[in-house]
Amino acid sequence: MYDRPENGATSGATDRTGASHDRPAPMTEQVGIDGPRERSRRPIIAILMTVIAVAAYVAGTRLWNYLASYESTDDAQIQGYIDPVSARINGTVIRVAVDDNQRVKAGELLVLLDPRDYQVAVEQARANLAQAEAQVNVARQNYVAAQAQLREAEASDVRAQHDEQRYRALIDEHVASQAQYDQYVSAARVSAATVAAERAAIGAAERTIESREADVLAARAVLDQALLNLGYTQIRAPARGIVGKRTVQLGQRVEPGEQLMALTQIDRFWVIANFKETQLARMRAGQPVTIYVDAYNRRFKGHVESMPGASGAMYSLLPPENATGNYVKIVQRLPVRIRFDDGQPGIELLRPGMSVEPTVWLR
Repeated sequence: MYDRPENGATSGATDRTGASHDRPAPMTEQVGIDGPRERSRRPIIAILMTVIAVAAYVAGTRLWNYLASYESTDDAQIQGYIDPVSARINGTVIRVAVDDNQRVKAGELLVLLDPRDYQVAVEQARANLAQAEAQVNVARQNYVAAQAQLREAEASDVRAQHDEQRYRALIDEHVASQAQYDQYVSAARVSAATVAAERAAIGAAERTIESREADVLAARAVLDQALLNLGYTQIRAPARGIVGKRTVQLGQRVEPGEQLMALTQIDRFWVIANFKETQLARMRAGQPVTIYVDAYNRRFKGHVESMPGASGAMYSLLPPENATGNYVKIVQRLPVRIRFDDGQPGIELLRPGMSVEPTVWLR
């Protein structure tokens, strides 16, 4: 027989082998689907989701404001003045004082041409000037002599006119003969003509002086040009910079306008940034710029110096002509000029042609 469990418990049963199996007790605290613990978690989750949403909105707003506060491009490079150094006269090179990548100061000798031909031209111009000045002195002396002759002729004319008037009175009184009177009348007319001739000679002497003085000015101009040509035999640096692209050689015969080398000025640099036209809506001159230089992994400060007048395509050799019917709308790029702020350390290391990434801060 089987033993009945004590106190009427039904929590377990005994099989034939005597082993007992416990049955799970009924869940007396479960009410519906959710219990009290699940209900207590709901407000916490809702608050946490709200905080996350607010934080995401604030972070997104700040990120949007930050992204909208600047415009940048990687289509930019440093620009500078690269001056071509050329000859102004023809001549033979007798000395080349510099080489590529050499630093020079303003006025430093770069190339020397043979000056002997131009020294001879200077001496000849000086001789011509001295001769012209001597001719001026001769003309002035002739003018002084003409004035003296005029005064002498005027004195003789006064006496001749008085004699003519006196003999006219005598002839009226029948004291002098007609022949004598005719003689004095003729002398008076000759004297008057002499005075007129001397006055004309003075005018001619004055014009001669003016002509000789003009010759002096012309001779002085020739001398000045000869001195300039002599100075041009010394080709000097137009500014402080670095020599590059040297092509001149010792003994070379150069012609006027022939480029001998290039000089890169190192006193001033700027950036040409080719921004898209859609990036220029809020860009203005004077806005601050951060310029990242790839070569040195450094950032420099600058500002927008000027806005472009046309797109880069319009400045090209063959600008696009959209009136032909082949127009394709393409976002154009416009060159914005950005200037480096002065006094920054390391700015002397910059060189034209270096790639940069400018960031223009719009607000």
